[in-house]
Amino acid sequence: MTAYRPFSRNGAPILLGLAALLTACSGDEYNYTAPNEICDTPIDPQALQAVLPPGDEVEATSLPLSITVACEIKVDSRLQIDIRGLALSGARDPSERAATFRMENSVEENWGPDFPAVLADDGAVVSLPCGTGGRTDALLTEIHLYSDHMPEDERRDRATDFTRSYVTGLAEQLNCDARPATTGSP
Repeated sequence: MTAYRPFSRNGAPILLGLAALLTACSGDEYNYTAPNEICDTPIDPQALQAVLPPGDEVEATSLPLSITVACEIKVDSRLQIDIRGLALSGARDPSERAATFRMENSVEENWGPDFPAVLADDGAVVSLPCGTGGRTDALLTEIHLYSDHMPEDERRDRATDFTRSYVTGLAEQLNCDARPATTGSP
């Protein structure tokens, strides 16, 4: 004779254990606090966290490269954001630079006088009309977002908010008069 044991007696603990394991491994929680500065540049922590995935630790590292700005942001040691800034003499059209790498659903905007931007779901290229000293008068900033945790219908807005916050902080850091307009215009 086969003994019948209700599922709730034997199966429930197994399912509860499995659910706890999957929850612990899923990494759906933000166990870090987004900083208000990355690589010496002030940033809105909410705009930063909106483009980063859940995880345990966020770190921003300035890279020793020959360009003016180089910063990598990682969550749990995985690259999520890569930022490069090139000091230039003479403003450069960011659409020319954006054409050299694939950007998802890019659009061009004007953030103010001589302040063009190309925004996309996975990053941006912005020409900040401010030099870094010497004979430079513009900083071309490239931002690449590698995280795919964001809902597709929110990616562009989150990327744009992060870019606007970062470029505003960069302008403050460099003592530039120019700041991005609060909303872009085509």
